[in-house]
This record gives sequence, structure tokens and C-alpha cells, in this order.
Amino acid sequence: MPRPLELLIASARRDERCALVTLVGIHGAAPRRIGAQMAVTGGGEVAGSFSGGCLDWSVIEEAQRAIVDAVSRRVRYGADSPYVDIVLPCGSGLDLQFDGMVPAATVDAIAQAIERREAFDLRWRHAEQPPDCLPPTTASADALCIRQQPALRLVLAGAGDTLLAMCRLARAADIETIALSPERELHPALDAIGVPLHVLQAQHALPPLAFDAYTVAITLFHDHDWELPFLQRALASDACLVGAMGSPRAQAQRLEALQARGVPDADAARLRSPLGLLPRARDPQELAVSMLAEAMQAYRTLCYPEPGDSQPTPGP
Repeated sequence: MPRPLELLIASARRDERCALVTLVGIHGAAPRRIGAQMAVTGGGEVAGSFSGGCLDWSVIEEAQRAIVDAVSRRVRYGADSPYVDIVLPCGSGLDLQFDGMVPAATVDAIAQAIERREAFDLRWRHAEQPPDCLPPTTASADALCIRQQPALRLVLAGAGDTLLAMCRLARAADIETIALSPERELHPALDAIGVPLHVLQAQHALPPLAFDAYTVAITLFHDHDWELPFLQRALASDACLVGAMGSPRAQAQRLEALQARGVPDADAARLRSPLGLLPRARDPQELAVSMLAEAMQAYRTLCYPEPGDSQPTPGP
């Protein structure tokens, strides 16, 4: 299933009308955060949700009316809403921005930013006007800006059942995943779930890799010699989390080996190991759940920090 902005872009490319709905205000509690979105095409295709219940059906109907009218408007749901028959269980109020016709220039700018994995702002100067797509800017008193962050991406280097379990779980969570392994025989299973495999021919022969700030890099090797070049490159990057599977003893040996390779202490200090939120995980599926949870926590803290969160240590 596409994400809302992906559906918006795909619809524009096939000349089909598509409404974009964005959560721009929360009064009370809410199941989604500010910036959550839904896209609804004129043909009835839907991506995203706000509640998983009756609210979504009403939003779809309102979005299709916005498509027909080719307008932008802001509607309150829940507390103080004109739709008195839709009551949110939490008793809150949600302000949703409906844009029934997003300009082609805005859609193109969104597509380019997503392709480049760059953050951007959707900016509404008025509720009755569709948004502009701009580079991240400071808040403005005369406009409403909602920041859009690139999606989490995993780059996994490893072998065996743990690598396969991690890839399967990540793809089930709709996370872009790239795998590196010396085990060519993993290709059919990874290809079936949409994970590209870079076969490692030698420990030092890595393919070109881009670790941006929204990428988590993890090694899943039992033979730790394979992981050192990968970790050295990842630790020198902007990756929001670099982690490795293994015991505290393995981590101590790993840090010594990285130091011998000339990795600066500040970079080595970023390496998380043992990785995972569940202590003493052993089973491949349990390890995958534990490590993926920590990866998602690092990404969430970077993009959507809350009081009490510790910020990930940035790369160079």
C-alpha cells in the first residue's frame, strides 16, 4: 500500500485527481501526531488513516467533495465539530486540512524531495489555499508549516537466519531495507520481499552506500571480521543509529579492532552494542523485534522528539 504522498504523486503522473488531507491541529489526545496524512483519489483509492474507524469514512467523503469542488478547506472533527454525529472516543478535536487540488508544481517539488530523501515543509498561507512545498524553514506567524521527514531506511550487513528475520520484519513494517551479505543464496528469499541484496565478495569490498541522517546501519555477523569495514564507514556518516549484534565481550573486541583501523574515539562511541530493547534475546525473530524497536526509537527521537527523549548522537 502506498504512503499518502506516494499516492498523491502517482495520481498526478496518471492525471487522476487526488485530495491530500493533513492533520494540522490537535485539541486534546489523538491517535496520530501532527502531520499525519491521508490521500484519496477521485476513483476511491485511499492511503493513510486517522483513526481506523468512522472518522476515516467521513474524511474520505469530505476529501472526495473537495476533489469535486477543487477547493482547499479546514474542517474540525470531534469537539466543537459541525459533524455532531462523529464523536472521537478520546473526546478531543482534530483540525484536518483538505486540499482537493494540489498544484502540479507542489507535487513535483514533493516528489523531488522524497527522491533525494530531504526534509521539506508544506506551508499553507491560508486554509482556503493549497500548500507550497519549501525547504525547511523557521516558523512563520502568517503561515502554517508542517515538516515532512524522509522515511526510516535500514542498511543491514550480516548473514544467516538473523539477517533474514530482520529483513522480513522490517519489510512487514513497510521500512525500506537494503541487505549486504557474503551469502548469495539469500537472494531468492530477500528478492521475494523486496529487499535488494549486495553480495559481498570480500571483507573490504563494500558497494557504494549512502548513510543519511534517517538511516539506521546494523551489522548481524557472528564472524566479526566481516563487519569492520561496514561499521567504519557507517560510523563516519550521518546515520542516526549504528548498531551491532553481539555480547559485551564481542563489543569490547570490536572497539579495539576499530581503534586499530584508525576510527576516532568520538565515532566509535556512537556504536550501540549489544543492540536491542529486549535483554538477552537469542532467537532470530526475537532479536529482530528487539533491534528493530531500537532502530525505530532512534528514528522517532530524531524526527519527532518528545520531552525526556535523548537525542541521537549526530554523525560528522
